[in-house]
Amino acid sequence: MDSFSKIRDYLSDLTGFTDVKRIEKGYSFEKKYILSGSCDQKYLLRIAEIPKGQSAAGKKAEFEVIGRAGQYSELVPKAHYFGVSDDDSLCYMLLDYIPGRDCEDALVELSSDDQYSLGFDAGKELLKLHRLDAPEDMEEWHERYSSKYKRKCSVFDEYNIKSGIVDMEKVSRFIRASNSNMGCERQSFLHDDYHPGNLIVDKKKLCGIIDFNRYDWGDPVHDFVKTAYFSSAVSIPFSVGQIDGYNGDEVSSEFWGKYSLYAAMMIVPDLVWSCWYSHQVGSPEQAELSEERVRRVFWDHDGFDSEVPLWYRDYKGLWD
Repeated sequence: MDSFSKIRDYLSDLTGFTDVKRIEKGYSFEKKYILSGSCDQKYLLRIAEIPKGQSAAGKKAEFEVIGRAGQYSELVPKAHYFGVSDDDSLCYMLLDYIPGRDCEDALVELSSDDQYSLGFDAGKELLKLHRLDAPEDMEEWHERYSSKYKRKCSVFDEYNIKSGIVDMEKVSRFIRASNSNMGCERQSFLHDDYHPGNLIVDKKKLCGIIDFNRYDWGDPVHDFVKTAYFSSAVSIPFSVGQIDGYNGDEVSSEFWGKYSLYAAMMIVPDLVWSCWYSHQVGSPEQAELSEERVRRVFWDHDGFDSEVPLWYRDYKGLWD
């Protein structure tokens, strides 16, 4: 019996759905569906398998966090219901489905000014989400993130990933020299996958924030890692707008110090994840895309001689 069939009756009772459509887009191994009911009500259904011997506690926590995040931004989908199948093999959540277009697809049809405006609004919404404080008992950020980075470096060596893509010794020197920028007085909610592909647009207006399954807690500036690795490749005006919308009239040197440090520290994890994912799906495509991203980010920061990315300097005319 497939995943959807296991919970079909429960979903029917909860939503009265009359139509179901599978969503294929995305890298998550979760199954996603749009359920259409009466009165034009639509729900997003996410189904995740529960590994044998484990519980659904992590996914339930995600569901609850979505509900809390919705108190800070109206663009977060309403969280309706969380459940587990009778055989405990899968869990599922029902959220509001937000109609509109994938922001990544919409941006290519917009003027530079409209792209910047969308990014500006995305930055303001991200700032709202960061008002959600991390749990009081959360481990200190510097220690937690440093440990996570060391683990990724160990896996990087274990996978024997080629390191000639960029000057890794130079990257390592920059990380060591900038380590103090990881200091974080206040930890907040992190979407941790905030880029145009997870934003919804309707009539040139930002109308939704989706895909919270990678959420975390930590330094708010870390949520701009995807700006460096993904958003800037899609739209520089959007990316500049997001940074400006978040920071206000002036972007501080503290922000850029953190931004560039996290961009550098993401090189190893990006290569590790793409290697793992390529192995899972049996295709080298993601590994090749990761190498392209890493080269671009390294170049954007002039080999990390510049904390401010070159594309931001160029757009804003910030040349000495």
